[in-house]
Amino acid sequence: MSTPADHLVTRLLDRVNAGDDTATSELLNVAYRDLRALAAVVFRSEAPGHTLEPTAVVNEVCLRLMKSAPGPGGWTDRNHFFRTAARAMRNILTDHARAKKALRRGDGAGKRVSLDSIEHPAHAGGVDLIALDEIIEKLAAYDPRLGTVFELRFLAGLSVEQAAAVADSSPRTVERDCQFIRVWLRRELYQ
Repeated sequence: MSTPADHLVTRLLDRVNAGDDTATSELLNVAYRDLRALAAVVFRSEAPGHTLEPTAVVNEVCLRLMKSAPGPGGWTDRNHFFRTAARAMRNILTDHARAKKALRRGDGAGKRVSLDSIEHPAHAGGVDLIALDEIIEKLAAYDPRLGTVFELRFLAGLSVEQAAAVADSSPRTVERDCQFIRVWLRRELYQ
């Protein structure tokens, strides 16, 4: 079900794609609340005492989106915009984890990725984001749609219906994708 804010985002995206220089800033202001909610979901899976705050991550996402704002025909729709934002958020968290690991000089303090920590991130107490990023990249190389579904369902914490809307798929397709992802992860993590 669409909301008035959804329609406003769509209208602003149309303006961005038409080359309106002020529309990107307006778009980010309107989408900020949704981006903040997405960050809150992502941070539920982080270990306590994480040195980044959701607000800082959202601000960085906004900066990256403004710098990389596509020209005409760029963000194809609202869902594409939010997929791009979710990927930027993942990249920020992964870059932060890499920087922390470099400071520790690879002392192995990162937590190994487990299937349980991915499927139930709220109870995992954090995961090794670098290893998780490598897994996502491998999955996305195998099938880009599966990489997107993984990000939306397991990282952003969207429901099947929400992920289906953002991925422009049916809920049944997302459910099948999630089943495949679980099997694929089991093979990758425990081979």
